[in-house]
Amino acid sequence: MRYEVVITCTLDGRYNRAPIGVHFRGRDVNLHLYQGSHTYEILEREDYFVVNVASPYLIAQSVYDDSGNYSTIEYRGITLPYLSEAYRIYVVKVSKRKFVDLRDGYGDTKLMGIQGRILLERDISSPPLRPYSRADGLIVEMAVLYSRLGVARGKKREEIIRKMREYFEIIEKVGDKRYIQLGERFLEGVNEK
Repeated sequence: MRYEVVITCTLDGRYNRAPIGVHFRGRDVNLHLYQGSHTYEILEREDYFVVNVASPYLIAQSVYDDSGNYSTIEYRGITLPYLSEAYRIYVVKVSKRKFVDLRDGYGDTKLMGIQGRILLERDISSPPLRPYSRADGLIVEMAVLYSRLGVARGKKREEIIRKMREYFEIIEKVGDKRYIQLGERFLEGVNEK
């Protein structure tokens, strides 16, 4: 199963965060990054990153920029950032990279597959126990679609925008103010991507 998390990493003292789908297999973590993202550029060179298990809202919010509340963890002389609001973190060392030329519905691009080994895990805070809201899943789906706008063209781009609007209509009905504002921000950013 693929899990949505936030990856944090650093290059030259600058922190980066990005929502990414990962697979856990025992102590291994597998993920794929598209060329052109900051995370791709950093993990092409750096061997360590942190997997942050976080709230759906924080996952979606992480699409926008690298600002946020960070803490750091030391591992064998390496300082790595993690999200202060994370529930659990995993410090991971890259063990293998595989580069593939990809042609899909979004166009031609390079994909970097990463396999990493979990070196350390730590609970940061307990997730709140509350009923599930459909806004949780939909805001993450809006974020995923928003992140693909930069590479989507033609009918594929129109389909993404249509889905984003459809999801937002539901978020307006079932989400709280923060979710609605983030959904609005995604829709406002459609023309910028």
